[in-house]
Amino acid sequence: MRFSSSSSVWALGLLAWGRGWAQEEVPLLRVDLAYASSYVFRGVERAGDSTQAAVEFNRDNFRGGVWVNQPFSQGDTREVNLNAAYAWRPAAAVTLEASVAHAWFDDVPGGGVKRSLEAGLSATLAPIQGFTPGLAHYHDFRLHADTVQASLARSIALTKLGAFLELNFFAGWVSGDDWRPDAPGPRRADSYGYWGGEAHVPYRVGPHSTVVAGLQYADSFGRSITNGPFGRTGHGKLGVTLGVNLYF
Repeated sequence: MRFSSSSSVWALGLLAWGRGWAQEEVPLLRVDLAYASSYVFRGVERAGDSTQAAVEFNRDNFRGGVWVNQPFSQGDTREVNLNAAYAWRPAAAVTLEASVAHAWFDDVPGGGVKRSLEAGLSATLAPIQGFTPGLAHYHDFRLHADTVQASLARSIALTKLGAFLELNFFAGWVSGDDWRPDAPGPRRADSYGYWGGEAHVPYRVGPHSTVVAGLQYADSFGRSITNGPFGRTGHGKLGVTLGVNLYF
């Protein structure tokens, strides 16, 4: 299950970053491979059981990569996401990140959208009593949609396991004026809210590899099935992920 978070659509980041790298140089290349029981984007389930893969390049404050979601079911939406971001610290207690993501979709239920192009700006504050707050805004130029999201993260040491429990809670509001830009007829506009949480346990199994297990829950409210973003119907989706991160 993949959520939009401070990593943006990319959000990304599919899996939690291995804690073993916290005090080391960020690896130049990272490869993520995972199984997800559900792919949820901003509270809306886009696909069920899926294989997800990502390749990310890092250099100084810049990162860029590609993310792919391949569902097991032929009736679910396939997605390829090309993304890039640049982070900097204007003050000691604040980290800003500007991002851009271009996504291509296939087998969208009802059609009407083939791709999206989104830019974002997120701010992450220094931890406050162990909790790390974040705030982000994203604008999609093709869907004419704006998203505002707040998040709160916490890392808990699992001393006996030699690992960390990474927690993240988030809530957001999305307003779009053209959710089906490639469909004929009038624009389909809709606004809705979403919220959820996720827990990941990255466990480093080698100098260049980390196994990650995760549990997530997300829900949305106020979304129109006909005029809102594409995705499955229903509310309150619980999902699991299991994958591996490789560093080079």
